[in-house]
Amino acid sequence: MQRLQIISVFAFVIFYSLNLSAQGYQGKYCELDGASTESGQDVDGECYMYSDQYGELDGAETGDGESVSGECYRYSERYAELESAETESGESVSGECYFYNL
Repeated sequence: MQRLQIISVFAFVIFYSLNLSAQGYQGKYCELDGASTESGQDVDGECYMYSDQYGELDGAETGDGESVSGECYRYSERYAELESAETESGESVSGECYFYNL
């Protein structure tokens, strides 16, 4: 009986820890790092996380001021990758987004 209680407490602690870390990303921003257009122009900005896995670009733009829109998906603890990101003129954008202030 005591062994079952210990296992139950251990499982609860693991579940609670995972749940806290997942909630730690919602409402946070990650900063674009190494993002660029197909033609090689740098892109700066941030991605706002709507959940622990998914976010949207916010205030992202190319060096010459062209707006960039798209999504980011978190694949690890410290970074997310851009997906479906493009400039106003339709040029594809790729790169990563890093969480510096968690």
